[in-house]
Amino acid sequence: MQTQRKTELGKTGIQVSLLGLGCWAIGGPFLLDGKQDGWGEVNDEESILAIHEAIERDINYFDTSDVYGIGHSERLLGKALKEYRDKVVIATKFGFTYDEEKREITGQNISPEYIRKACEKSLKRLQTDYIDVYQIHLWSLPEEKVNIVIETLNQLQEEGTVRTYGWSTGDLKCAQYFAENSNGSSILHPVNVFGYNKEIVKLCEEQNLTSINSTPLAMGFLSGKFNENTKFTPDDVRGSGFDWISYFKEGKPAPEFLKKLESIKEILKSDGRTLVQGALAWNWAISEQNIPIPGFKTAAQVIDIAKAMEFGPLTQQEVESINLLINN
Repeated sequence: MQTQRKTELGKTGIQVSLLGLGCWAIGGPFLLDGKQDGWGEVNDEESILAIHEAIERDINYFDTSDVYGIGHSERLLGKALKEYRDKVVIATKFGFTYDEEKREITGQNISPEYIRKACEKSLKRLQTDYIDVYQIHLWSLPEEKVNIVIETLNQLQEEGTVRTYGWSTGDLKCAQYFAENSNGSSILHPVNVFGYNKEIVKLCEEQNLTSINSTPLAMGFLSGKFNENTKFTPDDVRGSGFDWISYFKEGKPAPEFLKKLESIKEILKSDGRTLVQGALAWNWAISEQNIPIPGFKTAAQVIDIAKAMEFGPLTQQEVESINLLINN
């Protein structure tokens, strides 16, 4: 059984739980390129109950963005976390422009003036005077633009508005440049049992950056709730038809991933774990730098997620067995 419940975020001294919660889904509907980038309708009261349930169960890391629900996720977190502010670590992101009335992403902007404006708006929505982890939300940027962003983030850090910062990117070159040329503490990138960029995890280990894991449940796929008859409508990001989503095609679970999950599910359920708990246990097993941040909509989901910390990581033997089956 795992007793440790906290770890240090990079080299900052900030103590964070071994898993956090991704707050994309609770933002509700919003559009990207005319398609739905949200996860369907949400119940704000249930979302707040779920957040409070997380705090009760030793989860203190909450990861959001100004564009999740076009401000709605941040507002919800601000309301839910106000009385717990000194006990939690709030991470949010910037880089996209948006229309709040239309609830739509409109473009990108990473000029110093825009970053400061975006930061002020996020602070207001989150009902706080500082952001614990402020993250670049754009997947890739040329070096000359990264330098300007880093300079602005360093200034915000010096001013006390931002405690530390990171980059949400799965681009290895960007992650390497960021690790070598900034005071940042984390890289947020996709990591789950179906696949991940091993070099980014290795980079985080070598540079003592925290590897924040988005999609640790493969957008809900690893919950085991879906089958060949599951169909998502276009009002859910999994049914929107974005070509960057590999787990779902035309709103249905991709058959190759259903097959992969079937082959490994008994290993993930070892020692009485649920599939969700096993999937998170895999993330911890492959690197001590990993902090998975699964999404959620309900308190029941958070209870299931949080219990993963009681089991701890899978064994290396289990990881090797999964690798053989996944890559077979």
